[in-house]
Amino acid sequence: MQKLFLLFMQFVLTAKRNLLIRQAIRPDMAVIGDFGCGHFPNKFATVLVDQSTSADEQRGGLTLRQAGSATFHHVDLNVFPYPFQDKHFDFLICSHVLEHLDDPVRTCAEFSRIAKAGYIEVPYYCVDLYIRNNDVIHKWLCAPGETAGSLCFIERRPFLERLSPRPIGLLLRFILQFRNLSLVWQDELHSSYLDLVRLPAGPRTGRPGPAAGR
Repeated sequence: MQKLFLLFMQFVLTAKRNLLIRQAIRPDMAVIGDFGCGHFPNKFATVLVDQSTSADEQRGGLTLRQAGSATFHHVDLNVFPYPFQDKHFDFLICSHVLEHLDDPVRTCAEFSRIAKAGYIEVPYYCVDLYIRNNDVIHKWLCAPGETAGSLCFIERRPFLERLSPRPIGLLLRFILQFRNLSLVWQDELHSSYLDLVRLPAGPRTGRPGPAAGR
């Protein structure tokens, strides 16, 4: 029963995501990449990008799957630069991937380099904190940046050390996930890191320093 409910959750949330993506994709956008496509690649993608040899714990025990006629590229998203020319992609999709990576700000900069526009979706931090199985696989909490259309990232581990949340039920988790943070960007995807110890001061650019526990 739980597995069926999880599949239902994925179906509904994917339909909500694809509605936003469909509105953002223009007819002249021919090269559409799905970065970190995982076990459920986006139906609009013509190019799939993921690390085919990565441990499947990041996919909840599910295996990498390719779809349709889309071309697959084996790429480790933690290794820069990515093997694509500047503005190679007309549109780039990245859903629930940035929170897993070592350096999501550098990844956003790479996305800006290789794509003309895109769609980003990450878990909203106030929801993600209560999904306890994500404590191990999510390295970052994600929030809107200070400027419209930007993201900021907070290192997850020290935050949990200060505020250990209680688990929530599956139904409430499903309802809260409608609050996922999503944005459509053009030309450049802006992002920054936010130090926990400097939380009231607002985000800064660059990777977290020693004060953030790194």
